[in-house]
Amino acid sequence: MLNWKNSLMILGVTSLAATPLAAQDAATMDEAKAAEDKSAETQAREQADPAIEEAVSALSETGKALKALEDGKNDEAAAALKMAIGKLEVLLTRSPELALAPVDVSTSLVDVSASPAVIVKARKEALRLMKDDQLQLARPIINNLASEVVVRTTSIPLAQYPLSLKSAAALIKDDKIEDAKLVLAQGLNTLVVDEAITPLPLLKAQVLIESAKDLSEKEGRSDEENQKLEEILGAIDLQIAKGEALQYGDKETLSQLGSEMKEIRKSTGQGGFGSGIFETLSGLFEGMGKDHNEAAGN
Repeated sequence: MLNWKNSLMILGVTSLAATPLAAQDAATMDEAKAAEDKSAETQAREQADPAIEEAVSALSETGKALKALEDGKNDEAAAALKMAIGKLEVLLTRSPELALAPVDVSTSLVDVSASPAVIVKARKEALRLMKDDQLQLARPIINNLASEVVVRTTSIPLAQYPLSLKSAAALIKDDKIEDAKLVLAQGLNTLVVDEAITPLPLLKAQVLIESAKDLSEKEGRSDEENQKLEEILGAIDLQIAKGEALQYGDKETLSQLGSEMKEIRKSTGQGGFGSGIFETLSGLFEGMGKDHNEAAGN
């Protein structure tokens, strides 16, 4: 039986194997893709709330307190908790409306390496298998049909966490060490992890749009610059097609993207230029990103 999960990766670069410079071309493409992915990942991370120094310090001191209790150094544990409580009190005084205090922001990226046509073919195969009640055969295909950046933000809940620290400190004072350990462990279990998922085709298209804006506004572009702009527009088309194949957006919005790209080509064709050419397109992509996160429950 065909292993669709692996063949998606293989079919995505099949056309390179026919050329003498396949290995060199593949390496160049890999480098370009890595740069695009890094830029998109950075953009997604920048949209997340940054970690707050006092919250990070409070979490660190909590860890120190737990270790000190394990080592029988109760006074050190009490001192660490006092420091942690103080840090959070400073934070709450400065930002009394704050409910969650970020302590860590991490990103992960998954990007199916296949053409839009291959993605559509795999998607149809997964649907066929599911209609035939073969969910487990369809699952590897479905798992691979993604191109997105996941930004995970871990935060301290400021309504509960300080209470756990204060309760543990009181228990240490009463020499109830095991109870204090339990309370601190329970406090750490209240940390909140929030995930924001952004489709990579949307992010990559926005990065490409930024690189195309200057060229589209330049009067008297050279032939080389016109060629460069056309290449960027082609790359945007590819991201739209990939987003459509992976169904990152409704049909109406995806259709609007295609129509807007035609208008952009009319405006920039034969050396055309002007300001705000990409404004509508940028707005459409930004709206799709918001809609996706809302649909994902973020």
